[in-house]
Amino acid sequence: MTPRAAVIAGFAALLVVAVVADLVARRAGSGVRPLAATLTAALRTRGGRVVVLAAWLWLGWHFLAR
Repeated sequence: MTPRAAVIAGFAALLVVAVVADLVARRAGSGVRPLAATLTAALRTRGGRVVVLAAWLWLGWHFLAR
């Protein structure tokens, strides 16, 4: 496996974990917050917006720029 394929597989695994966590959070009686609620809480503050923007830029730079 090439390093590029390993990185893509790692990002795919993170995406699967995020989707599974969101599905678990949407079940009745779950104590986990859904991804949308988490992002809404993070985007309420300026620091949270900066962190979300930095994460989005990092993801785009390392995964989508080619």
